[in-house]
Amino acid sequence: MVISLILFTGCVLFAPNLTKVTATVGLWGWTGVSLAVASLIMLTHCSSKDPGYIETGTGNHPDAEDPLLNIDLNNNSTWNGNWSQLCPTCKIIRPVRSKHCAVCKRCVEQFDHHCPWISNCVGKRNKRDFVTFLVMGTLTTSIGGMVAIQRIWTSVPALSTGETWTHHVIFEYPGVIAFLVLDAAIFFAATTLLGVQAYQIARNVTTNEVANAMRYGYLRGPDGKFRNPYNHGCWKNCSDFLIHGHTDDDEIAWPPLQQIAI
Repeated sequence: MVISLILFTGCVLFAPNLTKVTATVGLWGWTGVSLAVASLIMLTHCSSKDPGYIETGTGNHPDAEDPLLNIDLNNNSTWNGNWSQLCPTCKIIRPVRSKHCAVCKRCVEQFDHHCPWISNCVGKRNKRDFVTFLVMGTLTTSIGGMVAIQRIWTSVPALSTGETWTHHVIFEYPGVIAFLVLDAAIFFAATTLLGVQAYQIARNVTTNEVANAMRYGYLRGPDGKFRNPYNHGCWKNCSDFLIHGHTDDDEIAWPPLQQIAI
């Protein structure tokens, strides 16, 4: 994104071989630059923010006695009868929707996925920031692409016989073309991720749960088919996410399977 910002300012806004920037184009251009800077700030924020790490059972004493051996499963509010809740690495009983990240080497609440873009996990405490970053990235690339296309379109002179418009643009404005290629790649990546996240937020389900639905008993009904006990409807799912940044795992749409079986 930094390279894209440099190309946009140097090869699109201030390119000497393009026509003079009009007031309208300049306004949109600097709006795009401002959004790009804000996106970089949000990227840094997402990278450094705690995604919802769960405190390990050993603390700062990895050689201490395994705390899992001393846990009374019958009197533990976190235990839901699912053996996958036990994490032998962190030495804890983790909440149902959490997962151990092999990259971060920590268990994360409401684990969604480990994102290489931000070099951090996406979880309960930073998912709203991550979605905000995707929204800003989509807006930035959209504005940048439109400004770049407008700048080329109004700068190409009358072409000589035998020269095509595409050939002229590629060889006369290589910096703008390089920006458009990079901008398009970021746009499609950000838009795809944003669409996936929006769909999952509306259903109150994580990327990890979608990918591993058959591994988690709490996502299966008595008939063995997929059933999400945390789905309260699109309106409540989205409003809870926008207001709180996450949903409450204690609120379930129906009792867990253990209670149904009793």
